Amino acid sequence: MDSKYIHALIRKFFENNLPEEIQYKFHNWFVSNESAYEKTEAMLRIWENCPAEQTTETGKELKKIHKQIAACEKRQSISLFKRISRIAAILLLPLISATLTYYFIKDKTIIQEVELTEYFVPYGERKQLFLSDGSEVWLNSGSLLVYAKTFNGNTRTLYLNGEANFNVAKDPEKPFIVKTKSMEVEALGTVFNVLSYPEDEKSITTLESGKVRIMTRHEGLQSIILSPNEQLIYNKTTKKIEKKKVDAEKYARWKEGFLTFQGAAFEEIIKTVERKFGVTVNYEVNRFAGRAFTVKFLPEEEISDVLNILKDIVGFNYKKKGNIIYIN
Repeated sequence: MDSKYIHALIRKFFENNLPEEIQYKFHNWFVSNESAYEKTEAMLRIWENCPAEQTTETGKELKKIHKQIAACEKRQSISLFKRISRIAAILLLPLISATLTYYFIKDKTIIQEVELTEYFVPYGERKQLFLSDGSEVWLNSGSLLVYAKTFNGNTRTLYLNGEANFNVAKDPEKPFIVKTKSMEVEALGTVFNVLSYPEDEKSITTLESGKVRIMTRHEGLQSIILSPNEQLIYNKTTKKIEKKKVDAEKYARWKEGFLTFQGAAFEEIIKTVERKFGVTVNYEVNRFAGRAFTVKFLPEEEISDVLNILKDIVGFNYKKKGNIIYIN
């Protein structure tokens, strides 16, 4: 297979740009031995082009990992591609994840001790899963969660790309940490929601009960503690944060199939609609910029119902051809 084609295919997958019907076929092909060298080269090029900021924290973690690597230099090595494919989702995460990838590549025994699991939810679906510690997780459409099959270390660390709701089992000795590309959320025993899709401008953490500590991926910003019914919004473009009071339960009702928007931009609504119904919406972005909308859609409402309601509220016409919608 042509290397340029492989590079484009892998990038489309990690950007969630492949149709649902070939998502699973891609995964099977990706972890196979076919074109292993070309796949490895493509992933390295994608990583090199990923924007990431190195902070004081990632520097400390890097030194720590280098010490661990030095301690196991003489151990047996295995295929580079096999190691990378086990944690391919890490490419979507911050710089520290790259050093973790290197650590796993260098030491076979670490791979055996820390068995990572990838859980992907295609567009148009939402899934519930339970972690080894008893914590309950709901994953929204187009979300990817990477976590250890068994939490053997000092923390329970997960990597999220998308949106998830966590009901954390209490374990004061092992902090529960959710890492995304732009922030890190730590909890001991609590219920909270993290929204952090790579294509979205904002990462949002909403707390229902307990307490969480949030660290953003931008040097200079301090950690922030949330109390119940508080929400932290981090703008990945401007690096600014906003903390506000909300009705937290409303933000978790997507688990039941509801779509709830409070003062949301049109672009945010459309992206959510695309993920839930597995469609692509083409529209003129500037035409609807600067406006905020509050609306709720019921679980039984189909894509046509949602579009007709938005049509009346926002003011537009649309045409639907298969899974592509044109707004004018």
